[in-house]
Amino acid sequence: MDEFFGALRVGTDLVPVAHVAESVARFGDRYVGRVYTAHEVSCCRGTPSVVAAGLAARFAAKEATIKVLRPVGHQPDWRSIEVRRDPAGWCALHLTDEAARMAREQGISDLAVSITHEAGMAAAVVVAVCDSAGGDHDDSDNRHSGGDDHGDSAGDKER
Repeated sequence: MDEFFGALRVGTDLVPVAHVAESVARFGDRYVGRVYTAHEVSCCRGTPSVVAAGLAARFAAKEATIKVLRPVGHQPDWRSIEVRRDPAGWCALHLTDEAARMAREQGISDLAVSITHEAGMAAAVVVAVCDSAGGDHDDSDNRHSGGDDHGDSAGDKER
């Protein structure tokens, strides 16, 4: 791979919005609080279907991130992988705790995320840049740039 970029890892995930809607309906705040951060919940407002679509897209991003982190033995807490939405509309990943430790140990210096939801499905793609030097970099704030967060075709799009 190009010396400038190091190695790349890609993770992707696809989540039926109905599965997340069912979890919210069945378990309520217990499910939401175990999987999502307060920021993520605050970005998902509106009708129940709009909330479920936004949460499902964020869940897909968390799963895609786990795929690039490649955990052995156990995965990090869901809330240690946060999708942050910029007021301008783009999204970025913020890793804390175990997820940040895994990224640091594997030399992951940057992450990009793109999330979307449409026609009852939510999807995410995460690209990780791994330093060729391994885990010897300083990424103290663990902020990572991201891509779009698009909504459904009914006009409830997040930008």
